[in-house]
Amino acid sequence: MKVSIPQASDLLSGVVIAARLALHDRWSAQRLAAYQAGLFRQSVRHAARSSAFYREHFRGIDLTRPFRSADLPVTNKRMLMERFEQVVTDPRLRRRDLERHLASTTGDSMLFGSYRVVASGGTSGLRGIFVYDRAAWRVILANTIRWQRLIGIAPQVGRRMRICSIGADNPMHMTSRIPLSGDVGLFRLRHLQATDPLPQLIAALESFQPDALVPYPSVAALLGREQIAGRLRIAPRVVATHSELLTPEMARLIEQAWGTRPFNHYGMTEEPNIGSDCSLHAGIHLFEDTTMIEVVDEDDRPVPDGVMGARFLLTNLYNRVQPLIRYEVTDMLCKAPSACACGRPFALLETIGGRSEDMLRLPRADGRPGLVPVTPMVVGLAVEAFLGVREYAAEHDSTGIRIRLVVPDSGERHAIGTALPERLRHDIAAHGGVPPPLDIRFVDSLERSAQRMGKLNIVARTRPAGTPGEAAAAAPN
Repeated sequence: MKVSIPQASDLLSGVVIAARLALHDRWSAQRLAAYQAGLFRQSVRHAARSSAFYREHFRGIDLTRPFRSADLPVTNKRMLMERFEQVVTDPRLRRRDLERHLASTTGDSMLFGSYRVVASGGTSGLRGIFVYDRAAWRVILANTIRWQRLIGIAPQVGRRMRICSIGADNPMHMTSRIPLSGDVGLFRLRHLQATDPLPQLIAALESFQPDALVPYPSVAALLGREQIAGRLRIAPRVVATHSELLTPEMARLIEQAWGTRPFNHYGMTEEPNIGSDCSLHAGIHLFEDTTMIEVVDEDDRPVPDGVMGARFLLTNLYNRVQPLIRYEVTDMLCKAPSACACGRPFALLETIGGRSEDMLRLPRADGRPGLVPVTPMVVGLAVEAFLGVREYAAEHDSTGIRIRLVVPDSGERHAIGTALPERLRHDIAAHGGVPPPLDIRFVDSLERSAQRMGKLNIVARTRPAGTPGEAAAAAPN
């Protein structure tokens, strides 16, 4: 393993920053809110001074006086990608050059010796490119260290802890880049690709015998089933999932397989460490000293705690090169109305409900005009009620819902094929919608797309060729 001087320096700085962030665990909620508000104002004023895009975007708003977040307009991925060169604060950063750099990125290589460049999967047809200078990357590493300590991962004397992450297959993606960047020898790290065949994953895991397993939730559930069946034999003390929705059934399988309740990490390319749950598993602690999250309705108005939002607005409080100010993310979140009993001051996410563009919008069962929004979780919870389902994926549009199921036991397929449609029709009707046509198919395996970094779209909306109408997909982030 070859470690560069900048890589080691950045991780050392990350350790120092992580120690400073740990002090915030003992702050009051009021002190934390004031600290976050100060960072927000600094981020906004910096963006207005240094970014041509934000200078125009904030035109007419007096930023020399006190202002609220609601006084500022919203941004989104399409807006920031189409005007990339005007958004970034270093004129050397040209999107075409970043694309070329991404195509040849290996290990922890940096552009101009200063910038780490990563990309989102681009499944919506709109690829996102995000760039971090070394100062911002040190905060990312610090938050990663904070998360590791929160879930029980720490360097040990005499024996290096074995950590296996399972994610993207390329350092242009965050789930691969952070492990590469943080690998300076403190742990024994192994990164596996979520797109690898299951037998290959099993063989690698049994050879490595990880103390901590850090996969996508769908991969963890798949491996958990193999462990329960005796086809996988590992004994991780810590399991922590990331990058996908951790459903109740996935969590149950993981706990049954390894006797440990999984930790749930929430992050994305635009902000790798939004938050994580603690050992009490009462919800995801939002790292509000580095990120600001505004849960809002369809009209970008804040929703009360305890109410599911239509989306949220993200402000990155430390990236000065590519500012993200009130950046629209279509994940549906619900903040808990009370704090965690652990005593940390951070707000809690009690529910992550999927993405708003994946909502089913169905005719009203009462015959009145209009459509009823039905959360995609209705489909997921119905499928997961059948324990014989090893993996699944669902797509929906104006023609109906198509579900692919991996059910190894041929004897269970008939029962599930009969009972699942009845369950779905009942649950959709209970939400006031007219159940659409259902197409349920049994398959031997589900392909994990490299374009999506090996993730599964558990329930997603699609637009088939030639299909018009309300139920077609909106452009996701």
